Amino acid sequence: MTESSDYVENDVNLELNETANSDNEQNSIEEGKHVVVTQKQNSITHRKIKGVFRKERLSLKKYSSWLEEVKSDSTKSGCKAYSKQFSVKNGAKADVNKHMNGNIHQLSMKTFGRNPLITPSAVPSTELDKISAAEDAFVYHNVKHGHSYVSQECTISVPKTIFESSSSVAKSIRRGNTKSRAIACNVLESFFTGTLIDELLETRFYSLSFDASNKGNCKTYPFSVQFFSDIDVKTGMVEFIEDSHETAADVFSNACKIINDYGLKMENLTSVGVDNTNVN
Repeated sequence: MTESSDYVENDVNLELNETANSDNEQNSIEEGKHVVVTQKQNSITHRKIKGVFRKERLSLKKYSSWLEEVKSDSTKSGCKAYSKQFSVKNGAKADVNKHMNGNIHQLSMKTFGRNPLITPSAVPSTELDKISAAEDAFVYHNVKHGHSYVSQECTISVPKTIFESSSSVAKSIRRGNTKSRAIACNVLESFFTGTLIDELLETRFYSLSFDASNKGNCKTYPFSVQFFSDIDVKTGMVEFIEDSHETAADVFSNACKIINDYGLKMENLTSVGVDNTNVN
């Protein structure tokens, strides 16, 4: 009887030991899983922290001139040269370097800082300057989209009526057919032509194109130039010459006048494009 009870007691102890070992193994497995999960969570957290904008990059020389912070979204960075935002949530510094080495960014950096926008460099201070700036902006917009001076005179009455009670500038705008033409020909034309010529003089070679054009009883010669700028091929209108004569000598004289008036060099002229060369 005693021997039998010893066997039973040993079996019970063995089962208890196996149960304890099983519990220990289960705890070890669970602890191992916890470690793995914790490591994964830390890894994920680390990646999330990595993919945000870091302000210390603004002090680095290779980034300071063009990189800017996007305060509304920490996973994005801004580019002053390209005026765009790009994501940094995947690679952080790698994303910044990828954008910096891109073709579009490098092309934008060639002119960034050298050709400032018109708006920040010419902020109107007096009431009269604000009125003039508003009138010039309307004329520029309408000419760019091919609107006639008559339609411009009609269009300006709409914002004047809407903002007349709340804006002294809108109330004071006066822009008829004649004034719109004067702004386009005497203000905007001289500014943009001067900008084009300044850029043209910095290049070495250029081509000249012109053609005779009839406007009622008026015959004009529009002259355009084409040249390589810092970023691409640029084409622009230089001058309209009114001349009723169409002889070869007159056409040649007009072309020479354009070259001399704007200080261009004849030896840098690579080609001449002319339509309807059979003149009278």
